[in-house]
Amino acid sequence: MKLKILLAPLIALSLVFSYAAVTAQVTFQPLEEQPPDRDAGIVYTRETAFDLFLHTSGIGFGMKFGELETYYRTSYYHIEISTLKHSKEVRQSNRVSLFNVLSKPYVFGKQNSFFAIRGGMGNLRYFSEKAKRRGIAVGVNYQGGLSLGLLKPYYLDLRNNTDGQFGPVRSEKYSSENHERFLDQSLIEGHSGFFTGIMETSFVPGLHFKGGVHFAWGAFEERVRALELGVMVDVFFREVPIMIEADSKPYFINLYLTLQFGSRR
Repeated sequence: MKLKILLAPLIALSLVFSYAAVTAQVTFQPLEEQPPDRDAGIVYTRETAFDLFLHTSGIGFGMKFGELETYYRTSYYHIEISTLKHSKEVRQSNRVSLFNVLSKPYVFGKQNSFFAIRGGMGNLRYFSEKAKRRGIAVGVNYQGGLSLGLLKPYYLDLRNNTDGQFGPVRSEKYSSENHERFLDQSLIEGHSGFFTGIMETSFVPGLHFKGGVHFAWGAFEERVRALELGVMVDVFFREVPIMIEADSKPYFINLYLTLQFGSRR
């Protein structure tokens, strides 16, 4: 009985010292150095990109100003301008009967040139893990917003023909009064030039939407390099007359191919 009484304090002291030793070992144990994350690098938050694109009704170019919200999502504002041609537009030259030489190139039967300025917002979402590494990242891009159509009269250099005699050349746009002369190829000496009639440009408001598959090389490197394929739709608030002897319509649906380049910071 006395032995048990003497051993009890010794056992208690042993337990206290054992707990203190373990606690000290846990508390003051130095942390092992963690290996660096090879995927961690510079984190970019802003992106500026230039677009050059071809579509089934013309060409265009634009700019995007984006914010990289996550590895997989970029939201942006965009502005762009492109031509919108009628499917029946054919650029040609003809023999001018007076001199038997080729005329300047022109589009026969065209009464207006049409351009679209677009502005709005969009989102780019990546599907691929390669968005975080070097390689091709695949995603989808969609954007929409307002459009402003620019309708400019199309001028031709027409030679006057009085009593079978050719007179001086005069630049003219299409009207109901000169319908026959404007469509008489023997009188056409070519297109008057892009800037002729530019002060007569009228405006046609509308809306647009664009969506496509996006392929990016090094999606989160400093340089922006991407290719995009998709569909673009423009809808205007009134019909757009482009060709004289063709139906006018208020909408354009086109396939497009975009080359994009720029930088991130």
